[in-house]
Amino acid sequence: MNDKYIYVIGKPNTKSDLIGVVHALGYKLGLLLDKNVSDQDTLHFDKVIKIDFSDLDNEITRLNQINLNAIGLLCTYENYLLAKSRIGQALNLPVLDTQSTKLCTDKYLMRQAFINNSPDITPNFALIDSLKQAQDFANTFGYPLIIKPTGLVKSLLVSKCNNSNELTANYNHAIANIDLLYKKYNIFNRKPQLIIEEFIKGKQYSIAALVDHTGTPHFCEGIVEITTAQDIGIDDTYLYKRSFPSQLEKDIKDQLFAVAKQGVISLGMKSTPAHIELIYGEKGAKIIEIGARTGGYRPRMYDYSYGIDLTRQEVRIALGQLPELSGYQKSACAVYEIFPEKTGDFTRLVNDVNPSSVKYHRIVAKPGTTVGPAKDGFKAVAIIIVVEKDEKLFLQKCSEIEQIKAETKQ
Repeated sequence: MNDKYIYVIGKPNTKSDLIGVVHALGYKLGLLLDKNVSDQDTLHFDKVIKIDFSDLDNEITRLNQINLNAIGLLCTYENYLLAKSRIGQALNLPVLDTQSTKLCTDKYLMRQAFINNSPDITPNFALIDSLKQAQDFANTFGYPLIIKPTGLVKSLLVSKCNNSNELTANYNHAIANIDLLYKKYNIFNRKPQLIIEEFIKGKQYSIAALVDHTGTPHFCEGIVEITTAQDIGIDDTYLYKRSFPSQLEKDIKDQLFAVAKQGVISLGMKSTPAHIELIYGEKGAKIIEIGARTGGYRPRMYDYSYGIDLTRQEVRIALGQLPELSGYQKSACAVYEIFPEKTGDFTRLVNDVNPSSVKYHRIVAKPGTTVGPAKDGFKAVAIIIVVEKDEKLFLQKCSEIEQIKAETKQ
């Protein structure tokens, strides 16, 4: 193994096999660790350097004086993507430039880029900083509408408004909580802001891609079908189920991939992974958002279903190489995130399945922990993944998981 390093920016993803991938390629794995993040498992890194991401100008000067031996940068968490871009450009490494990174991490700027380049791929939207602006938008476009922060992930503070009363309540709730959540999730150098946009009725999907140094997107085979909380009759905005394979006709698949490509090009993406969230309805395919990271459950899903190692491909992109995305579907896979319907103290999962009967089973929340809906700023209380080659058994296990409820005590 030589002394060249690939560095992770911000904090590590404990579920990733990155150390094995990097070492197998003959490199060392380093970590530029957010000094404000505690309780991180860093023992498997070959080098750890603590960084103050709130003072990045001075930190970049310091890093330039250190012999990092860096040949590539990786980042799993969205709030560190801009830092990755700035550090990478300072070190002359293959990264997404800062302007495109800003577009990819700010939902308002992202939608402006879509309007400028491919206006048909985005719903109508507006930046709002007052209730009157939200009401004016509603008077123009009608209900239902969606309010969401420009810089948060995982459906945090995203709310659907079906009428003027809900619009007022949801706007006031978002304004009261947005500053706290930006601080909680270390969203650096970004002003907390809200956008409002049309609610597009349809089915949601997700596509994964690796964008090379020329700006060419290489799409993974397969489209993830998404079931939202709204789809199962719950008044919330989280993604309840992500699953392979999707039951789509070829022409719809082609439309989704075409719109995904338009979105990637509109944002000027290069040298980065991309996950593209879309919705398909009466007006065709529209983009919900594009993230400049692999993140989430995608590496596990593509590994389980198609035998594609997205982590290895992300490393190749970080080194300025082309991805290798050959694979074939070998199993069906579904990821479930379980949320309670109301805020309260978590007690248990009702109708829970035997953990040994599924691929992955994790109860995140401890008994007594305050939990709640995603629209109120909470994350899932449990994550369950089922993987099966046999379609009948897969559907049976999915049916069992869909009986699970998160019980809370008020």
